[in-house]
Amino acid sequence: MANVASITAEDLDALNSEKDSLGLDKRCGGVSGLATALGTDPKAGLRDPELVHAHRQTYGVNQYKQGRPQSLISAVCRSFKTPVILLLCLAATLYTVFGVAIPEERHNQTWIEGIAVWAAILLATIVGPGAVIQYQEEFQLCKLNAEKDVIDVKVVRGGETTVKSSEVVVGDILPLSEGDKIVADGLVIESDDLAVDEASFTGEAGPVGKDASDPWCRAGTQVARGSGKLLVTAVGDASDFGKTMSLLSFPERTPLQEKLAHVAALVGNIGLTLAVTYLIALLIKWCVVNRGFPLDKACHNGPVQFFLNSVTIIVVAIPEGLPLAVTLALAYSVRKTMKGQNYVRVLAACETMGGATAMCVDKTGVLTENSMAVTDGWFGGRPISHAGRLITHAPAADEIDPGLRQLLELGIALNSTASLTEHGRDLVTFVGNRTECALLMLGRKWGANYQRIRDQHDGTKDVVQRYEFTSARKMSSVLLRTPDNLLLLNKGAAEWVLQKCSNVALAASTSGAIETQPLDDATRAELIQVIVGMATKGLRCISLAVRQLSSSDESRQSDFFDNAENVEQQMTLVAIVGIKDHVRDGVPATVRKCHEAGITVRMVTGDNIHTARQIAEECGILTEDGVVLEGPNFRTMPIQEVKPLLPKLQVLARSSPQDKLYLVSLLRHAGEVVATTGAFRSDVNALREADVGLAMEKSGSEVAKEAADIILLDDKFTSIDE
Repeated sequence: MANVASITAEDLDALNSEKDSLGLDKRCGGVSGLATALGTDPKAGLRDPELVHAHRQTYGVNQYKQGRPQSLISAVCRSFKTPVILLLCLAATLYTVFGVAIPEERHNQTWIEGIAVWAAILLATIVGPGAVIQYQEEFQLCKLNAEKDVIDVKVVRGGETTVKSSEVVVGDILPLSEGDKIVADGLVIESDDLAVDEASFTGEAGPVGKDASDPWCRAGTQVARGSGKLLVTAVGDASDFGKTMSLLSFPERTPLQEKLAHVAALVGNIGLTLAVTYLIALLIKWCVVNRGFPLDKACHNGPVQFFLNSVTIIVVAIPEGLPLAVTLALAYSVRKTMKGQNYVRVLAACETMGGATAMCVDKTGVLTENSMAVTDGWFGGRPISHAGRLITHAPAADEIDPGLRQLLELGIALNSTASLTEHGRDLVTFVGNRTECALLMLGRKWGANYQRIRDQHDGTKDVVQRYEFTSARKMSSVLLRTPDNLLLLNKGAAEWVLQKCSNVALAASTSGAIETQPLDDATRAELIQVIVGMATKGLRCISLAVRQLSSSDESRQSDFFDNAENVEQQMTLVAIVGIKDHVRDGVPATVRKCHEAGITVRMVTGDNIHTARQIAEECGILTEDGVVLEGPNFRTMPIQEVKPLLPKLQVLARSSPQDKLYLVSLLRHAGEVVATTGAFRSDVNALREADVGLAMEKSGSEVAKEAADIILLDDKFTSIDE
C-alpha cells in the first residue's frame, strides 16, 4: 500500500480556503514543500497508482453535489404539505373511519365516499404529475450536469496522460495551456505568461496573471493566455466551486402557490364555519325534539349523521382537482418552453414567470448580439465615422496616418488576449473578449496580421511587463522594449484613459518618432464631447494611448515598473474608437409584448449612462417619462428617495452586481414579482433573490446556471417570449 500523504484533509482545506501564500510558506515551506507533503514529484506527478487511490480516499473525488436533489419520497411528502391536500386528508379520514366503525354508516356504504376522496388525493399528488414530474425534472438535471462536468484533461502521472476530470485527485499535476478549463483548485508550480479568466467567479473582465506572487487557481475558471502546470489542492465539494454549489437550493413556494394557499385557507375557513354552524343548529334542534341527548338514538338520523353531513360540506367546498389542474398546466408549460430554447430547472418557475411584473435584464449578450464592430473613431486628430453595420465599413487603412496605424496595430495585437478563428475568407469566429475581437477585426481590415505581431514579440525579451485589466483602473497595458527606448501600449475605457493623457498624437514615423501636441483644457473638452457623442449613439468607447520611456533612468526606483500607476501617466492619446454592439433582432418586439403584458423591463448594465440610454431607447425599454440612474448614485441614495423612483426607473448604468441585487430586493419588497438575468458568479445572489432567475447557457458560468430557475439555451432575450 502506498504511503499516505503527511498533510490532513482539514489542514489542506484550510490552506485552500484562505488562499494565503504567506501561510503556505509558514506551514509547508511553499509550493514545493506542499508537493512533498502530498508525495508529488513536481516533474513526474503521482507515479504510484496506489497513491492516487489513497488520495482519492483521503481528499475526496472530483465530483459535485448538484443542488441536493430531493428523493421521490421527499417529493411526495412535500406534495402532501399543501393546505388543500391536508384538509382533504382530514375529511377522507373521517369519512373512512365513521363509514367503517358505525354499523348504520357501514350499511349505507359511507366509507366509499372516503375512498373516493383518497383516490383524488393520490391522483393529484403521486400518480399525477405532481411529485413524480418534479422528481424526474431534478433527477434529469443532475444527470445532465454530471455528464456535462466530465471532460478529458491532461495529467502527469509518471508521464503525461489523459483522464476524465472526475478521476483527478489532490496532488495531481495538470498541464495547462490557452483555452483549457481548470477542473480543480490548485497552485501554479510553473508559469509561462500564464493568465486565467476568473470572470465566472469575480465578474471582472480581463485575465489575471498567475505566477509565484498569485499562484492560486479555482475550479471552473479558464486559461486565457500562456501555459503552465498546476498542483491540485482541492477537488469536488472541497473546492471553492463545489462549496458554492452546495449552498444552492430551490425556492420553497412560488407566488401561485402562495395564492392557492390563501384561497384554500379562505375556502376552508368558510366551509368550516358553515359546517360548524350547521352542526350546532341541528344538534340544538335534535336535543329539543328528543328532550335531551339520548345515546341510543345518536346513530338514527342524529349527531353522527349531522357530523358526517358537516364533513361533506367541507369536502364539497374544497376544489380537490385544483392542485392536479395546476400541476398538469405547469408540466405542459415546461415542455412547450423547452421548444422555445428555455430549459426549466424548477417546474414552478413556469407559473411564476407567467405572473412576473418586473424584469431586470443585462445588456451585453442578452439584449445585444455581443458581436462587436468598430464603426466610429477619432484617430490622431481626425474624426472618422461610418454608420454601416458590417466590419467592412470600419476606417480604411489609407484614412489613418501610416505611423500611427503601425502603433495601433502593435497595441491591438499585443495588448489583447482575444483571437480570431477564420473559416474561409469571410467567415470569422470571435474567441475571447468581444471588445478586443472588434479591435482585431479593425487591424485585420487594415491588413495587419495580429498573430505574426505576437509571434515576433511574445515570449521574447521585448515584452517587459504586462498590466492586466482591473475594474479599479478600467484599462490594461503592455510595456514593450524597442531599439531606442521602452514603449507603453495602453487601452481602456475612453474617459479613464483620457484622464491619464497629457498629449495628443498627430502623426508618427515608421521608426517610432511621434509628433504630438499638448492636451490643453480646450482640446480635452473637445475630446470629451467626442466620447459623449459616440456614447449617445450607443457605442462602447475605447481609447488607445502610448507612452515612450527611457530604458535607463537613474532617478527611477528599482520597483518603478511593478506598479501600473507609475507608468500609466502622461500618456499620448492616439485614438478613440466607438464599438457598436447591435441590438438583437426581435428584442424591441419582445419588450413591447412584455409591456403589453404588464411587465416593466429594466436594463442593468456596466456601460456609461449615454450608451445605456441609447441602447435602452433602441430596445424600447426607455420611455419618455422613464428614469435613468447610475449605480454609484443609486446605491448611495436614501431609501426614502429611491422608493418613489422605482416605478419609473428603467435603466441602471455603471452598475455592479451588488446594485442589481439591491434593485431586485427593493422591487420584491415593493410587491413586484421579479425575474432577472445573470451570467457570472457575481450574479448568483441576484438570481437567488429574484422570484425567477434566468441564466445564460452559452456565456453563463456553471454557478449562475445552478442558481437559476430557467436557462436560456440560446442566450437570447427573445426566447423569454416563448
